Amino acid sequence: MPKKILTLLVIIISYYSVQAQYGRTYQEIGIMAGPVFFQSDFGARGEIENAIKNVGISGGVFYYLSLNNDRSTFSDNFKIRLEASFMKVQLQHYGKYVEASTDFARKLRGMNTTLSAGNVGFQLEYYPFKTDDYSGATFSPYISAGGQLTSYNAKAYSKLGPIGTPQVVPVKYVDGFKNSSGWATSVTASMGFRYKLNDYNAIIVDGRLQYYFTDWMDGMNPDRRTYTENKTNDYSATLNIGYVYYFN
Repeated sequence: MPKKILTLLVIIISYYSVQAQYGRTYQEIGIMAGPVFFQSDFGARGEIENAIKNVGISGGVFYYLSLNNDRSTFSDNFKIRLEASFMKVQLQHYGKYVEASTDFARKLRGMNTTLSAGNVGFQLEYYPFKTDDYSGATFSPYISAGGQLTSYNAKAYSKLGPIGTPQVVPVKYVDGFKNSSGWATSVTASMGFRYKLNDYNAIIVDGRLQYYFTDWMDGMNPDRRTYTENKTNDYSATLNIGYVYYFN
């Protein structure tokens, strides 16, 4: 999967490099930050409390490239976005299964993971009313999709003691809850808009979903053959607000 993402990135950059020979490129740099809502094996499926309380911070630096090219209408509606971003979030169980006075609930309440991750990748942004480079519009909505390569580090622990025993964590998590780190690939989909302040400055609002091709991002992965409720890999939702500077 990493090779496929890198190959696609090379193809897109090569296309823009060749097309740039026929026209001038528009280049921009931006920064964004905001909350990230991480959805994982912490908490039961459908528990809204897990969705709104397992929240961390995210931020990143972004480079945009589009073309001033009269030979192709394709470039009128697209920007390529290269990015480097990070996130950090503290995860724990919430919901009805944690609030009980049972031994099972007590063990769930003690479980935590501190997750930090960095991403590098790209997104291809599509502007249905043309990019602001061509339209000159103050308000420019877009949708986008892309791929990321993610380095993650999950520090799993329990407030009750060393993990890995049924005395500290429920049996379900004895072999499925541990420190985890490594590389993962992911796909992203975003929706947002730009609000141009003047020729060189704009505000950007960006909402993104990111699906990871691993279930160990949170340091938790109960055996799916036994615990069939563990159906999906980890994913996150991010709402970023940022600033873009136009070089030309």
